[in-house]
Amino acid sequence: MKNLLFTLLITLISFSSNSQSMVVWLDYHTPVKGKGSELSDAIKDKTQKYNQGADDFKLYTWQVMAGPNQGSYARAGVGPTWADFDNNSVSPKELDYWMDNVDPLIASSSGREYYVRNDQASYDVASPGENVIGYNIDYVVGPNRDHFWKFRRNIAQALKESGEKLSLNVWSSSAGGPQGHVRVAFSFTSMEHYGNFRQIMNRVSDTYDELFGNNSWDTDIELLRESLVMWGAQTELVRFLPELSSPPISLQ
Repeated sequence: MKNLLFTLLITLISFSSNSQSMVVWLDYHTPVKGKGSELSDAIKDKTQKYNQGADDFKLYTWQVMAGPNQGSYARAGVGPTWADFDNNSVSPKELDYWMDNVDPLIASSSGREYYVRNDQASYDVASPGENVIGYNIDYVVGPNRDHFWKFRRNIAQALKESGEKLSLNVWSSSAGGPQGHVRVAFSFTSMEHYGNFRQIMNRVSDTYDELFGNNSWDTDIELLRESLVMWGAQTELVRFLPELSSPPISLQ
């Protein structure tokens, strides 16, 4: 495994091969009207106080720039395994600080959703913290999932073979979201890099056809669409906020 972006978690953690895939949770916080800057400062202060040490629970924050949650802050907690969530990672003192200083600035919060990284469908060689822009695509996959996952695994292989510098992490919802929810998260070093996304994917699709046969990209993407409950149900663009986050970590 390489590097957590979740953009979701897309930019923050680099991995070598591990026995268990990365597990994270994600929720969104919408600020009280006119209190966006104050909420940002409060999250920063809390994270700097309680989530910076080697033994502290790791939390990462993004600001949503486009999508249904625009203006909200996406907050991700890292297991990194299911076993790590068995421990009470938040002390009463930390929770009290959040409730006293951060929660009053939040108008609403989403329900928490847990995700597991699909390593075979992901490819990421970025250094921890290198990527700051995330583009997330949320799908709801129907009962016939074979075509969906075939396409996702093939894209990861084509991306690797193409040599393009693009981070791809695919996350399967495990609890808290619609059944069959999958988040495909791309991450970029800058908005300029993101602006080249279409051209990058055109080159990746050429490599895909070279690897899997002429017109295989068009054929497989159509089969993927047919496997979905919703096609392109939701996308979002997010910016990573390092000062509102734990330090990037490396798991060897």
